Amino acid sequence: MDSGNLDELARSLGERRPFRNQRYDGSGNVKASDAYVVGEQVARRLGASSRRSPARLKSLELINFSDQPLRRGLRDKDPDAEVYNFAVAGSTTGKRGSRTADLKDFKIGLKSQTALFAKSTRFVSPEIKPDIIIGAGSNNVLDFLTANESRIRRAVITPGSSGERSLAKKVARKVVADIAESLDSITGLYDQAVILGTGKFSDLPRVREASKGLKRVPLLGGSLSGEFRKFVDRISKEINRRLEDQYNGGDEDDILVINGLDAWKSAKKPEFVDSIHPTSKFNGKLADFVAEQIGSPSGLDSFGL
Repeated sequence: MDSGNLDELARSLGERRPFRNQRYDGSGNVKASDAYVVGEQVARRLGASSRRSPARLKSLELINFSDQPLRRGLRDKDPDAEVYNFAVAGSTTGKRGSRTADLKDFKIGLKSQTALFAKSTRFVSPEIKPDIIIGAGSNNVLDFLTANESRIRRAVITPGSSGERSLAKKVARKVVADIAESLDSITGLYDQAVILGTGKFSDLPRVREASKGLKRVPLLGGSLSGEFRKFVDRISKEINRRLEDQYNGGDEDDILVINGLDAWKSAKKPEFVDSIHPTSKFNGKLADFVAEQIGSPSGLDSFGL
């Protein structure tokens, strides 16, 4: 969850307030939300002590750069529910940060996070193995869209072409391979894992704005805006499909993939605080779906009741 760790790291380097946008929650821990990011919303639901809560977190020792906002979120919930937070805003599924977010030179990606996670286990009792939640690949997709505009334009001129499918699969393969490698690197160090797939990118204001630049095909005429948005959602569909094929219904009974497109659909009308980040209210609706899937009969018992 990108709940302010990047801001915390920036402060340690001498930048007190790197993110000053008033639309964000700046009360001591700046983050891209008007309250809780989706990871926090999921943690709140899994940590709820109410009987209506579909799942609970195990008791864990807290390791977190900046834990106060999350602790406030868990107030009046399960007092034993605590969270390890290794995520950083702008990370990719690789070792480094997002090119689009100007963080490509910083080792804050998922592979870097799992390496840090592995090192941290020396401070935790051996009998305690945390459950983990991973968000899959949104920054990878945004980076790809920014760096490949001309290739994408050529591909969407012929909807459903092999070029279009090939580009979508390229991004999906990278995301899924990175996640698999990251999980393999911490085998035996965690109990069970949830992977939340990517959502509906065509709803993002940034993507919709980018699609406006593809209104006309030179010489041929006609709109490419709709085809561009379909292509972007094809990437997400491919990521979710590949993750589900790899982990759901097979031998990996300690890993559950939750389809991000299904979660997005369940939350209905999206709302955003900027060009890519949903509001806390919408994040809460996504978290409702995630918690329901974890607590379902086909979910994970370690997270469960």
